[in-house]
Amino acid sequence: MTPKPLDQYPGVWPDGPPVEEAARLLRRQKQLARAMQAVVTVDIGPRPKIDSGPAIHAANHRSLADLLLSASTFSSWGWPIRPLVAASYFETPLVGQLLKALRCIPVDGPEALDRAAEELAKGWSIAIMPEGRVVPEEEWAETGVGRAHSGIGRLAIDTGLPVVANGASGTERFWPRGRPMPKIQPWRRERLILRSEVLGVMTEGRSREVTESIMAAIARCANTADRLAGRVA
Repeated sequence: MTPKPLDQYPGVWPDGPPVEEAARLLRRQKQLARAMQAVVTVDIGPRPKIDSGPAIHAANHRSLADLLLSASTFSSWGWPIRPLVAASYFETPLVGQLLKALRCIPVDGPEALDRAAEELAKGWSIAIMPEGRVVPEEEWAETGVGRAHSGIGRLAIDTGLPVVANGASGTERFWPRGRPMPKIQPWRRERLILRSEVLGVMTEGRSREVTESIMAAIARCANTADRLAGRVA
């Protein structure tokens, strides 16, 4: 089935996803969160204060471990949030099975916005990484984030749903870019840190302008997380 264009989705949204499906996803997130406690230390800060109903969570992307951190985060918050992930990762052994278990949404190119809007319309909150790939450190070292696609701005404007910015640090050390698996060292746990900022509804401006505002907030959160992790002064 071809997803509807964004402007064909109604402006009235359900309070949440189907209850039984949401409960199953939360259980899986909690299982993974408990497993991660054995190998990393997680510090996610307070739960963002937003109204009930679907929301758009935007985050930086330094590592595949961002998805592991998201499961711990959403489990702690009690929100069954579904991340968008490049479809190619679903074909990777072990990683693909994990993504399917966490109900991640496979996307490929321009269809990402339609898939995101489709799940939002069902009541799911979604997590999206506007950089669109695991960004090399040399590209995010100066500001905390890499270059983003403008689709996140369009999604925020067209749906009129609240946006939460999230910035993570430490995932790039736990699962370095290019490695097939994370570096598990129980005797020296990496600290995975996440901080968030509620941006609310963002319907003013063009998609690129809104994207820039979202990325600036993600950078602020990532820089705070970096300072807490001891990466910067």
